[in-house]
Amino acid sequence: MISKDILYSIGRTSAGQLIKAVDAEKGISYACPACSQALILRKGTRKRPHFAHKALSPNCTPETALHYSFKKLLFSKIQKHLDQQLPLEMQWDCPACGGTHTGNLLKKTVKVRLEHDLGTCQPDIALLDEQDCTVAVVEVIVTHAPEQTVLDYYKNNHIAVVSYKLQSDEDVNRLDAATLTPDSVDVCRNPKCSKCDNCMSRKHLLIIDGNCWKCKAPMKVAALRGDMGYEGDFSPSDIQLATQYEVFMKSHYSRTAGMKYVANTCRKCGAFVGDHYLFTDYVAVPSYSRQELDAGYYCPYCSGNSEDFE
Repeated sequence: MISKDILYSIGRTSAGQLIKAVDAEKGISYACPACSQALILRKGTRKRPHFAHKALSPNCTPETALHYSFKKLLFSKIQKHLDQQLPLEMQWDCPACGGTHTGNLLKKTVKVRLEHDLGTCQPDIALLDEQDCTVAVVEVIVTHAPEQTVLDYYKNNHIAVVSYKLQSDEDVNRLDAATLTPDSVDVCRNPKCSKCDNCMSRKHLLIIDGNCWKCKAPMKVAALRGDMGYEGDFSPSDIQLATQYEVFMKSHYSRTAGMKYVANTCRKCGAFVGDHYLFTDYVAVPSYSRQELDAGYYCPYCSGNSEDFE
């Protein structure tokens, strides 16, 4: 079944070069990159530019053509960067820590292979180091994701997995950017917690220019935000950092919470901001200007979240 969201948008020239339909010209012969059958260029007003087979090819679908084309184009981009000894930056959202990472895909790579035979599997693209060991693979997913046995093989052999999940032929345009943006990378660049061995998350300290809720005097307020929703107590280093930015903090007893804790305090009248009102009256008020500072790491999976990890 042909997907309405996927068209044949890539053709192959007689010289073997892949070309987008939007850049192709009429009167020139093009072939399907997947099945090598002749294509017709269509540039109309109802649909975006695309190709169509001159004759039906039962074993070729837009999905297979997209998978093949994307894989080949990405392979060519990687090979070009290797030939020129250039880094290939990529950026990805990390589910392990909730943050965003950047890194050089080719940091350990000296060779790239298409459908490299690893015995157990043949990844779309394999990246090899100086010892011919596979250090990372790229899987291009259109209809079928890698089997769990394949993912287990990658994990057991310490092979990083970079995945692209394609939904439209227009996804090939993602490769035009200088920085790659894969849909997932199973690598977290943050340190691991010494207690539970899970990846830690970044912690941020907000310095908010607000007003005292009681006397309305100008008041700088500190609040914590973590990449995995951290809202723990202020650690000694958090307090020290906040103090450097003119936030006044001291210990108070809260009858509501039934405990004593360090809280933002008004220099003029001595009123303090409790945990609940810290969010509703300061963090959630868009009119208050703020700075966001790096406050190290924390573990969202175990107790002791106020501990500092630098």
